[in-house]
Amino acid sequence: MKAIQKLSLAFFILIALAVKTNAQNQIEIVIVASSHDNSKSKQNFQAVIDKLKNFKPDMVFGEYLPAEDYARLEDDNWAKKAFKNKVDYINRLNPETHKNSSALIRKNQKALASFPYYHKTRMNLAVEYAKKWDRGNFDYQMFVLENYMKDKFGQEEKAEYAKMFGSSDSLKKIGVIRPGSEYNKIYFPLIYQLGQNQIYNMDCQTYDKPWSIAWAKTDSLFNILAAKGKADSLSAEGQTMAAIRKYWKYDPEEAKQFNTDEYAGMNTAKYGALIEAWNFYGGRKFYGYAGFPTEAVKQMVAQWMLRNEGMCKNIVEQANARKAKRVIVGVGAAHAVWMEEILAKNPDVKIVNYNDLH
Repeated sequence: MKAIQKLSLAFFILIALAVKTNAQNQIEIVIVASSHDNSKSKQNFQAVIDKLKNFKPDMVFGEYLPAEDYARLEDDNWAKKAFKNKVDYINRLNPETHKNSSALIRKNQKALASFPYYHKTRMNLAVEYAKKWDRGNFDYQMFVLENYMKDKFGQEEKAEYAKMFGSSDSLKKIGVIRPGSEYNKIYFPLIYQLGQNQIYNMDCQTYDKPWSIAWAKTDSLFNILAAKGKADSLSAEGQTMAAIRKYWKYDPEEAKQFNTDEYAGMNTAKYGALIEAWNFYGGRKFYGYAGFPTEAVKQMVAQWMLRNEGMCKNIVEQANARKAKRVIVGVGAAHAVWMEEILAKNPDVKIVNYNDLH
């Protein structure tokens, strides 16, 4: 009997050690639901940055497409067209090409790690990132040049900068400088203050075309539902529309709390449910309601899940490759709940909510 008790005790000790070891080996990931346009926000962005900085992340990810993925996209893809405009602009001003762009990037990064004020080196690095189709890091280096380095330029560096990149107005016009973006407000200053010099790209655009088709179909069917509901508010369709309109609103107290701290608000379960309802015409909650385009919304959700699964895969693979323990992911608020749902199923990942940070 005593032998059995000893074996049982040893078994439970092994289980406890295994659980502890697994917890120690997990990647802690904070998915930060973010606004793409913060230009009119009254948010204290340094407070957001400080909260994320205190987490001490090894890597910061943004909703940027990995450089190698652009070549796989069709030319009419919106993300490819948007960045091609910027790549073409940089190539016109900097026509010289280098045989080994990756080696040059590594060399420039190493030089800047030793001394961040090699301004011409940073300019060259930005150009190489554009030529390599790494939008995230091109944007980051341009942000650093514009916000932290430009006022320290000598006359020759000012002339060189103008030659390589044109004017700040031109850069704003083509969308290289985006003052209201979540990157300019939060993630780029965060990376800079952490003393890091790179953002990691994790977006997935593989499913954009079927997503767009599913979205268009849902929109058309929802408009039919809305028209029927408007024509007869007492009809089954009218009751469905009334339920949707009620569901996707904050009550006054909730709205007040959200406006007090927008980023805290965007990272709550309530906001996650609301943004799903806004983006999916009511969302999964309304499957089966009278007149609701359930099957069309299911097609939207299927494509959305595929995109978010691709984004999560990109994060975990890169974090594992760099043996990262703590990761920040800045992402459009519509993705956050879905990505947390996906990553929570991975035993190698521990989800940390933004609002639990200090």
